[in-house]
Amino acid sequence: MSGEHRTIELPSTLATPHHPVPSHAHGLTTMDGPDPVLLGELTLPAERASVPRARAFGRAVLASAGAALRDDAEVLVSELVTGAVRQAGGPDALLGLRLLRAGARLRIEVHDRGAALPHPAPVDLMEQTGRAWFLVAALAERHGTDLAASGKTVWCELPGWPHDERHPH
Repeated sequence: MSGEHRTIELPSTLATPHHPVPSHAHGLTTMDGPDPVLLGELTLPAERASVPRARAFGRAVLASAGAALRDDAEVLVSELVTGAVRQAGGPDALLGLRLLRAGARLRIEVHDRGAALPHPAPVDLMEQTGRAWFLVAALAERHGTDLAASGKTVWCELPGWPHDERHPH
């Protein structure tokens, strides 16, 4: 999958999401399609130890989802949180992780207060680091970065659930 990357700058005067997702201090949601449903939200310190905690949280939230979705989401959560840990800066910095569902899609969002944007870089598949954005682009159907006065939200979306008329979200 090639993925769709978009970066938008949101006006700092916007204080609430465009969708009926509970208010979130970490950023704004701009998800297309049905109104997103918040599956889970976690605030973490911007430190390496938060990466396995974020993966475990994602596995727990997606326990009833299919194995392929859980596996892909685990990789994406790990990569996005790792990137945010590197970008957040400061000993007291916090990250926000959110998992949302809109129709058949899963959206993973990670917010940090850093200003640096993720960007594709040449990838050496033999190296253990430097593949985050490559993996996001390869696994996600769509991905991007939303800028706000309080930092940025890096997000990606995966197709995950079959369409179900009884549960449109």
